[in-house]
Amino acid sequence: MEILTRVFHRPLRAPRWCRNRCDLCAILCGLLVTAAGWIAGTSASIAEEPQPSEYQVKAAFLVNFPKYVDWPTNTFAGMNSPIVIAVLGESRVVEEIQKVIAGRTVNGRQIVLKRLASGAEPGACQILFISSAEQQLSPNLLVRLKDAGILTVGESDNFLEGGGIINLVRRDQKIALEVNLTAAATARINISSKLLGVASVVKGKSK
Repeated sequence: MEILTRVFHRPLRAPRWCRNRCDLCAILCGLLVTAAGWIAGTSASIAEEPQPSEYQVKAAFLVNFPKYVDWPTNTFAGMNSPIVIAVLGESRVVEEIQKVIAGRTVNGRQIVLKRLASGAEPGACQILFISSAEQQLSPNLLVRLKDAGILTVGESDNFLEGGGIINLVRRDQKIALEVNLTAAATARINISSKLLGVASVVKGKSK
């Protein structure tokens, strides 16, 4: 698997929250190794190494989502059209994404970042990250985008209930991945079982 060592000056040890729920830990840490060059370590070494911030973790997920998501065939204008990650509202995740996308491609498509001012329309993009600063505006936006073929990602409580597809939110001192499969199906977006395997919440999953 490709290791993105450029994210940090040196490899980071697995964060404290990643050691909880052992069955989930191995899968989740594996994804984050791909995203940010993390390697597992002991509790003593964790104290010695700087831990990634909340924004670094969220940026790692956002940049790696294209590996585990299939969009509708008409999402891209052409064979070489880029994968656009749009960030709506003020968030420090922007600078973390900028650090890791230079020269990065997925399935031959370049990953580019589009920054949106508060209240702006997302336009053409494949991933839309709605910051917590836009929480009050997100319900109406999610209704308008429900069948637009855009992977909507938030970081606020009740984001899934409002029609969002993926939520990256702090739960019990860790960043939890929550997925709404019903919203994904409405948007005609297919999410890999590998990504669902690291989610702490999966809504709309068939029994």
